[in-house]
Amino acid sequence: MGSEQMVGLAAVALGGAAGAVLRYGLSQAMSSFGEINWGTFTVNFVGCLLICFLFFRFADMGDAAGLFLFVGLFGAFTTMSSVSLEMVQSFAAGMVGYGFLVFFMNAVICLGAGFLGRCLALL
Repeated sequence: MGSEQMVGLAAVALGGAAGAVLRYGLSQAMSSFGEINWGTFTVNFVGCLLICFLFFRFADMGDAAGLFLFVGLFGAFTTMSSVSLEMVQSFAAGMVGYGFLVFFMNAVICLGAGFLGRCLALL
């Protein structure tokens, strides 16, 4: 593995650690507000807002910084932000059909996989 790949791996690892800690902290802070899981919603909302803002505002950032933020930090903070960014990029590029396909695959098919996993666990 070359030095550039090692730097990228380190950037993802450090970003992932930071994102996981931020997710846990925010989820814990929000957990006592009623029956709805506000922690998960807040993490997803904040993650989607920030990943799209940062990506489109600073699209020319370096590889290590991009890996730290977009793969590591946001990847660990919330996967929903990655899905949201992919959909927004698709719509912005005029690839509306692909954007809806990404939504369908992640919202419908993955939800179905969750139900299938539950069914298999109860066998």
